[in-house]
Amino acid sequence: MKLNAITVMVRDMDKTLSFYRELAGLKVVQRFNPGDSDIALVADAEGATALEFVFNAEAEKAMARGLTLSFQARGSLEALRKKAVAMGYSPTEILSRPPKPLYFRLSDPDGVRVEFTK
Repeated sequence: MKLNAITVMVRDMDKTLSFYRELAGLKVVQRFNPGDSDIALVADAEGATALEFVFNAEAEKAMARGLTLSFQARGSLEALRKKAVAMGYSPTEILSRPPKPLYFRLSDPDGVRVEFTK
């Protein structure tokens, strides 16, 4: 069985898309507006990572305690962390906890914990 996508109800579609485009390197595959919703499907270049973001003013928003989305950084972990800081986010320091690879964590615009590993 293949997981198609994870759906996250978001508070601000533009901020969410900027976060995942700039830091995780995801691209908008499809964006549409059925009725009173704004929906965007994003994926990596290979189409292997698929997240669906939905904004609807009336819908319950993401509450993600205990959830972490983890991405493997393609370039320098330090450069990616600096980019996150420049974008106004507050990432942790780069952490080393073997056998886990080097990583840092931060929250996306909706408070979902995201980590980037090397």
